[in-house]
Amino acid sequence: MVQFIDKSLQHKHPLQNISAIDRTARIIIGMALISVWFVVDISSVNMGLALLPLIGIIPLLSGIIGWCPVHAMFNTRSCGTDSHNACGTLPYQLSRLFHK
Repeated sequence: MVQFIDKSLQHKHPLQNISAIDRTARIIIGMALISVWFVVDISSVNMGLALLPLIGIIPLLSGIIGWCPVHAMFNTRSCGTDSHNACGTLPYQLSRLFHK
């Protein structure tokens, strides 16, 4: 697995398949859903609200990693569409987003 990730980072289209804006939105949404644990008394709410923090882990992890299983399943990506929206690690994506 590690060799696959190392090789994918050497290619033009690395393992990441979501853009910097998409990653940022996923991280913010994931953190907001997880923060329900600290804001709401979970013992006095229904099961749906109690599961929100667990559901928040999914967008948070996909935002941190930069890989979305749904994009991979349909062989799409939200990055790489133009010169500012490059695929790669988050620092690389941010540098490409703000610098020409």
